Amino acid sequence: MYSLEVHELTKRVGKTTIIDTVRLSLQPGELLSLLGPPESGKTMLLRLLTGLEEPSRGQIMLNGENVTDIPATKRSVGMIFQNGYGLIPHITAAECIALPLQHALMSKDGMDYRVAVVAKTFNISHLLERKISSLSVSERLRVALARALAKDPVIYLFDDLLAQLDTPTRLAMRREIVEIQKKMGFACMYATSNPDDAFAISNRVAVINKGKIQQIGTRSELVQTPATLWVAQWLGFPPMNTLAGYLQGTYQPEGICYRIWAKGFTPLLPVKWTRIIDIHQCKEIFVGIRPENIIPEWEFQEKWRPSFYVLKAEVQASEWNQGKTLAQLRISNVEEPFMAVFDIAHENVQVGQIFSIALDPDDFCLFHPQTQQLLQTPSAASGWNTKKNAPAKRPLQNFLDRRRPGTSGS
Repeated sequence: MYSLEVHELTKRVGKTTIIDTVRLSLQPGELLSLLGPPESGKTMLLRLLTGLEEPSRGQIMLNGENVTDIPATKRSVGMIFQNGYGLIPHITAAECIALPLQHALMSKDGMDYRVAVVAKTFNISHLLERKISSLSVSERLRVALARALAKDPVIYLFDDLLAQLDTPTRLAMRREIVEIQKKMGFACMYATSNPDDAFAISNRVAVINKGKIQQIGTRSELVQTPATLWVAQWLGFPPMNTLAGYLQGTYQPEGICYRIWAKGFTPLLPVKWTRIIDIHQCKEIFVGIRPENIIPEWEFQEKWRPSFYVLKAEVQASEWNQGKTLAQLRISNVEEPFMAVFDIAHENVQVGQIFSIALDPDDFCLFHPQTQQLLQTPSAASGWNTKKNAPAKRPLQNFLDRRRPGTSGS
């Protein structure tokens, strides 16, 4: 059983589709990042999951229960908002943590006990009598997590908690979120516009644009084999180079192969592409070339392959980044600039320098001209895992059980 399953979830406002047939799942104990640019539908999807918005179509399942029509106050979801984490500045941390318990009509003794348990869990027992306005960013995050956990949710939803932080605080808070999530083992979805945050805190990332999930996968899967042209152009630093071209069949000793014609760019595709292109009946194509796969002439001897396509390039700009040189190249008769990543000192790649580069068509990504989907793989990851682990209990219930007299953990 999954902690969360979303089936064909759709949200329309008038004639505008905000969330478009989203399908995804979240395993128990998993931290999944929801990554996309501003206005891509991230916050709306979280609001649908919490019950703050009603879907136009689709289902939301929590621990196997259909909660699509259940109101937010009765839904087992812990939500932490971006701005101030949704905390009230003039009340104490204890009062803040107890707020969702008051809505649940819990007794005073029951509330005090649960507040004490979650405060100890997040190491904030010494902060309970302090007002929220007096706490640091890290302390406020822990209070927000404790407040969400007090409700004993099936899943946590975080809405870009790190967006307004400076770099040192941001890095520290990334570690804080990862450590707390691992310690508690709760299922969590973290929405963000920052790819670095998404990849730093989670193994799987769901990429969303215009309300539609483009792809779900690991960092390597998203960068190396982007499911759509949009993912290829938006994700990665620098992002994948893309060119639009035409295909022309040609006879080769190994059989019929296709050549790409994109003005001055005319590589011959290996025979492995022939069947794929014939199946899709493509006359045009979008070609994706990863910057790190551009081989400069000083590496030809070491990396040479017979399949290499060689052409001349001129350096238009370059910069030093994390031990590598990022270079913007101009190729004759090709309007689009090419970005390349070289393992060489920045000062050795000068603006105006002209040298040969090699590309291996075996490493190309090809995208359908109409659907703009990757040809080698299904249109996009469905979001369903093959492994199903049924959670025995919710995180807070485990802590309460270990403290209850007569149990093995007491």
